[in-house]
Amino acid sequence: MKSELFDQYALHWAGAFLLIYVLSQLIVAKHPRFQFLSAIQKSVLVKVMALSGFALAYLIAKLMLA
Repeated sequence: MKSELFDQYALHWAGAFLLIYVLSQLIVAKHPRFQFLSAIQKSVLVKVMALSGFALAYLIAKLMLA
């Protein structure tokens, strides 16, 4: 059995996370619902949205491909 150090799709997953992070940043910056938040609250919200969005996308991809 061949063992690899990295998943063959690691760069795809990294790109997907970057895309989700940028989309989260844009949503928090532009949506009127988030305008009342302070800069630190927006920063934390972006990180939480990006991580949860990526986890959801990862789970959906793994379930669809399994």
